[in-house]
Amino acid sequence: MEFERLGAYVALSLPVIFIIGLSIVVHANPWFSFTDNALSDMGSLKNPNRWLFNGFLMVFAAIAMVPSLAAFKNGLSYLMPLSMVFLFFVGVFPEELPYHSPSAILFYVLALADIAIVGLKLARKDLINYVWSVLSVIVFLTMLYMIRARVFKGLAIPELIGASFILAWFVYIGLLQLRGFKL
Repeated sequence: MEFERLGAYVALSLPVIFIIGLSIVVHANPWFSFTDNALSDMGSLKNPNRWLFNGFLMVFAAIAMVPSLAAFKNGLSYLMPLSMVFLFFVGVFPEELPYHSPSAILFYVLALADIAIVGLKLARKDLINYVWSVLSVIVFLTMLYMIRARVFKGLAIPELIGASFILAWFVYIGLLQLRGFKL
């Protein structure tokens, strides 16, 4: 039970860790534009500060693995631990390397699919949880639309929409676990 409690507290802290980490990385890269760049541009081989972004992603993924595994242990996750592995790989492989894009895509697809699946499973206990599944699909389709329609020159805003939703899910799962909820 201690691991699940630790996982819950870490899940609740993830948005703060993400905001602080991303703020530091953006501050170190004053050329970065949320509308004109992808987040991974800050981890590019061409960027002398790339270690900051790539290191942040790897550390964040390692931290997020704790609540992912705690949720998995409680039946509140199936794919999120694997999703965190791919997020870690996004930091390992800068955007110019061939494994970067598949890792980034698999991170989002697996995380959002996990939310949709677990949302459906939770809906059996309380119908309001069905909203998570619906929103997961809407977020995925919104990201896809924004990227394909080139709503912005860069990918950072669609990436942040997906990341924000995933972070909200972690908070929700963390709160459930603190209440002792298990499936």
